[in-house]
Amino acid sequence: MISGVLWIVVVGASIEDPLIREPFLSRALSLTRLESVFEDPTNQYSDDPRAARLGARFFSEPGLSGDGKVSCATCHDPDRGFVDGKQHPRGVARIHRDTPTLWNIAGQRWWGWDGRWDSLWMQALAPIEAAQEMAGDRLQALRFIANDPDLKRRYEQVFGALPDLDGMPERSRDRSGPLAAWTTQKESRRIAVNRAFSNLGKSIAAYELTLQAPRTSFDGYLDALSRGDREAARMYPADARRGLLLFLGKATCVSCHSGPLLSDGEFHDTGLLTSGSSANDAGRYGGIQDLQSNPFRSSSIYSDQPDGAIARRTGRLRRDPTLWGAFRTPSLRQLHDTAPYFHDGSLVDLESVIRFYSRREGARPVGAGHGHHGETMLNRIGLTEGEEHNLLRFLRTLSPDMATTEG
Repeated sequence: MISGVLWIVVVGASIEDPLIREPFLSRALSLTRLESVFEDPTNQYSDDPRAARLGARFFSEPGLSGDGKVSCATCHDPDRGFVDGKQHPRGVARIHRDTPTLWNIAGQRWWGWDGRWDSLWMQALAPIEAAQEMAGDRLQALRFIANDPDLKRRYEQVFGALPDLDGMPERSRDRSGPLAAWTTQKESRRIAVNRAFSNLGKSIAAYELTLQAPRTSFDGYLDALSRGDREAARMYPADARRGLLLFLGKATCVSCHSGPLLSDGEFHDTGLLTSGSSANDAGRYGGIQDLQSNPFRSSSIYSDQPDGAIARRTGRLRRDPTLWGAFRTPSLRQLHDTAPYFHDGSLVDLESVIRFYSRREGARPVGAGHGHHGETMLNRIGLTEGEEHNLLRFLRTLSPDMATTEG
């Protein structure tokens, strides 16, 4: 942390000069976006354009759902920044967690608010069979593909022949779990079905890996900083630059919202009334259990690298009671377009988010209802109204439609 006097000196100088100085310069440049497309070693089709095109079709296909009316795009609407804008999204039924955006989803280490998936293709499978989301079934989904000549042809061009489903039940499970008519099938047949189902997820993941967020005025500013281009840097609004300095310094936002995604990828209790040890949602504590028991995890026979680094990382996870009610730090890219905020969708705009951290408005009292240790974000930051405005102005430049003129 920077002392108060040094803070005033450094920030004062940086406000006058659009080329901000150290220690803020290196911190700012550490947020530079990555332009490369990620590949997933557990998914050999992750960079296959045919799989990605097929995955885009599956992403918008309601025929994979139980009632034929819901698709991935129902909640992850491409026209709304891959969210639905609702505090409590609806698939087949009401969903208690907020819909996270899919922009730059490839760069994460864990997927889901509680990190219950260790690959993107594993995550893509879950909503299809989730009772509240699409309420479908792997057997139903494969029959839908087999009965659509175009989908069947495209699937088999990428993955090979679909499995024989003759004699298989209509569904593999219901709300209470796997059905006896499914579990009594020969293991080789169940594995063939699961492998085909995993291929469906791998094609959706191949599509989602291509979802790179549009460039923003903030990206342009970082480019100018890296070149030392004062005139280009001057195009970035002065109040947004002040907000960036707060983000990197006094407000300590960068302690969690770090790196190219503006996320550390880790799990924290932010002090929401709906999180912590008294909450019903276990967060990361429950997510680890769900991940390690999932038959499609990265160490499974359906993974294309079952003994790789991702599988070993999952194997090292341990459930710690301090993780109860902790949720993954979301990326801040495209932030203005992805409201509402937090895992429960409880804050509807950025102004509310800033007041939550700055004033602890609507937060739990420090020390109440959580068992975490050293979570500095649970303490009040105490920004002035002017600083809150500047921080808001900066956060808005993380979306592409904001003005780039001097403010």
